[in-house]
Amino acid sequence: MKIFKLVLTLSVVCLISGLSLSYFYTRTKPVIIRNNSDREIKLKQEIIKDAIEFKKIDFVSLNYYVEESKNASGDVVGLLIKNRIKGYGGDLEYLVGITLDQEPKIINIKILSHRETPGLGAKVTTSDFLSQFVSRIATELYLKKDSKEGKIDSITGATITSRAITNSVREVMQNKELYDYIKSVQKKFESAVSVVEEKKVIKKVVPENTSDNISQ
Repeated sequence: MKIFKLVLTLSVVCLISGLSLSYFYTRTKPVIIRNNSDREIKLKQEIIKDAIEFKKIDFVSLNYYVEESKNASGDVVGLLIKNRIKGYGGDLEYLVGITLDQEPKIINIKILSHRETPGLGAKVTTSDFLSQFVSRIATELYLKKDSKEGKIDSITGATITSRAITNSVREVMQNKELYDYIKSVQKKFESAVSVVEEKKVIKKVVPENTSDNISQ
């Protein structure tokens, strides 16, 4: 009888605990999602400062996440790419912004998560390391010790992780499908500029012709 009461009591306690946890999770989940979303948007805007709108783009050959970044005028001002790679200590995830120039450059880069050794590989999150990537084109993204064209100093004692990030970002920027997409955006922009310029010319010419006709 005592065992039955004990089992019953424990069952009731477990049930109440489970319901309480479920209730609080249901109540706090929307807040957690909203906070995470706000943090993510803030981080994206730290990388591409003029961007206020982000739209996912699907590619056939890419196994990472790509977003268009648009400014207040609706113009695409850059691409955001989120990728996960293997560092020395395990998975490492980064977010990089690139321009839509003829030869795309890095706008900024942030490390989202990693499992690197504190004091060594974990230094990949520091501005001393990441600032080396800013304004670099793909052909400059090699460790200096790996190539004469390289512009990136590896972190002392963390060459594997330094090389993994550098090589990954370079390969992303050299992806043909991504490169073709950037070219298509450039053509759209050039066409839009051409239309605007034509309208300006028409506005200048038409009033002059109209005035001449009236005087005649």
